[in-house]
Amino acid sequence: MDDLNIPSVIPVDESYGRFSGLEEEDRDASSAYSVASSAYNFRMENGRRYHDYRDGHPFPHDEVSEENEMAMHEMCLLLLDDRYYLSPIDESSLRCIADIGTGHGLWAEGVAEKYPDAQVVGMDLTPHARNVHPNCSFILADATEEWVLDDPNMKFDLVHIRSLFGGVRDWPALYKNCFDNMRSGGCIEQMEVEIDAQTDDPEVLPGSQIRALCEYTRTHLSAAAGRDFDISLGMKKMIEDAGFVDVQEKRLNLPLGPWASDPKLKDIGRFYERFYKTGLQGWLLQVCTRRLGWTVDQVNEACINAFQEINARKQHWYYPMVIVIGRKP
Repeated sequence: MDDLNIPSVIPVDESYGRFSGLEEEDRDASSAYSVASSAYNFRMENGRRYHDYRDGHPFPHDEVSEENEMAMHEMCLLLLDDRYYLSPIDESSLRCIADIGTGHGLWAEGVAEKYPDAQVVGMDLTPHARNVHPNCSFILADATEEWVLDDPNMKFDLVHIRSLFGGVRDWPALYKNCFDNMRSGGCIEQMEVEIDAQTDDPEVLPGSQIRALCEYTRTHLSAAAGRDFDISLGMKKMIEDAGFVDVQEKRLNLPLGPWASDPKLKDIGRFYERFYKTGLQGWLLQVCTRRLGWTVDQVNEACINAFQEINARKQHWYYPMVIVIGRKP
């Protein structure tokens, strides 16, 4: 993979601890999920909107989740220096591209605009309302089952997966479908955040809600949801087991907040903080209230405590981003 010039040890901006909060819109710790209390014409649960296709998805699909996806999308473009992928594919050879777990379609639409001669297909369990590019289409489907495409002879040059943790019940089946629907020489590329808050600080402040939620996710949420929240740890081997070769893994550290002294990392930290704050309630809410005995108030309190910990600017947390690329022989 290309060198992205992201240091493994993030230099700290010494002025970080002398201000609190983020930008103006983030000063209210509850703002990350307050928008979701409005009424919608879809199934509502605890103030968030969900879709039920194929037994549904544990994370909401609404205005807050779109903001969450946008923060991840912009962060990844910044992280990859405005590239949509790192796979070693000649741009001129791109004809068919798949985006698995496309969500609100930001990556698929961006790629369709950048490569107008390529056909881009976004696939997800949630319906996609808009189609703004003639070379971009969306399929409502479970990607772990047989892919039914408009053109049954279509084979993909690139299959992209990003931030799909907790969204797939059968990863080996998904990777097999990616392999079977790819041309020889095509690539699979997956990016996932490892749910493991880390710090190079001499000590962790006692009672960290951020660290506690990471540990709780690993010990309880995956089993309760029947889905792998830790896919970042096993995806390289599963991609290899599916038949892909020349499989590479790259790990980058994402600062949680603008605490880095490097300008690029500082901006990445801003986007990642926004991603965390707009995502946390949705990642916890359904699984914790349906299966783990939490109340909505307990979920919201955990979120607010985590946001207040970030806003205090006393700890320099970062999360590993794991990128895996494989090629079909």
